[in-house]
Parts: sequence; C-alpha cells; structure tokens
Amino acid sequence: MFMMANGMKMKYQNIWPILIGANNAYLLSIILFTIGLTQLFEENIYLLKGIQIGGIIYLLYLAYMQWHKKMVAASSSLEIDTSKKSSLYKKGAFIALSNPKTIVLFGVIFPQFMTKGEYHFLQIIILGVTFLALQFSSGCVYAYFGQRINKMVENPCYQNRMNKISAIALIIVAGFLLIKL
Repeated sequence: MFMMANGMKMKYQNIWPILIGANNAYLLSIILFTIGLTQLFEENIYLLKGIQIGGIIYLLYLAYMQWHKKMVAASSSLEIDTSKKSSLYKKGAFIALSNPKTIVLFGVIFPQFMTKGEYHFLQIIILGVTFLALQFSSGCVYAYFGQRINKMVENPCYQNRMNKISAIALIIVAGFLLIKL
C-alpha cells in the first residue's frame, strides 16, 4: 500500500530510491530476524506461541481498523518533494524496518520453510533473494498502477468497499493462523 500511495503522488521514475531503500532494509531484516529470532524461538516454544498469538491479535486489530476506517478526501493534490533522493531512500528504509509485519515474516514465517542441517544458510539465501526479487517487482507494479487508478481510488464509495474487503481478508488470514496454531 505504501508503494501504491507513493505511486499516486509521484512520477514512476521517482519511486526508485524508495524501492531500493525498502529492499535494503528488508535485506537487513532477513539477516537479523531470520538468523537471530530463529535461534531464540527454537529454544523457547512458549515465546514462539506467544508471538503467533500476538500476530493473530494484530491481524484482527488491523481488520477492525480497516472496517471502521474513515473515507479520505482527494489527496492526489499533495505532491511529494522528489528532489532529495537520499530522503526518499531513508523513507523507504524506515517504513520497511519499522513495519511489525517484517519481524513476523522473517522471524516466524520464514523459519517454517527451512529444514535443519548443513544447508541452513543456503536456504536463508534462497528464500531471502526470492523475497527481495518479489518485493521489488511487486513494489514496481504497485507504484505503476497507483498512478493509473488514482481517480478511482479517491472515490469514497470505492474506498469503503476496498476497506471492507481488506478487513474480511485479514479476518480470514487470522482464522487460518488460529486453526494452524
């Protein structure tokens, strides 16, 4: 959503510093959380279950916030200063690092796809590079289409419908995680 929102306000070619900043922050997160939290969770199963329950509660909170979200008036008139590429890079990196979903993804979900053994580091590299490639390409797509759907998204009726659909999707994901718990 961050990339789409910026795509609505900026020219597509000005999105690159934000994308690169976010991907570098994700790379740092992969290194820190996948390696560090994996070891911590392997030693303490109760901490892992607590994090999983916290993640489910967080998803339900996000669903509640989406359901009750107020409609926003047209915001495309707000332009973003694109003259300082370093500030855009920092903005992308900060958003990616401060996102709690990053910790959950790399600390809890990634380790579930890895097997123990001598190829553990190689598995982290493969999963990490795959994630970074998908994240970067999806960020490009979101930014591109953000410009294309700008007028439609500013319609309050459409915003309301999208908020309700997002809330329902978050509730479904939380339900699946709860069942798997």
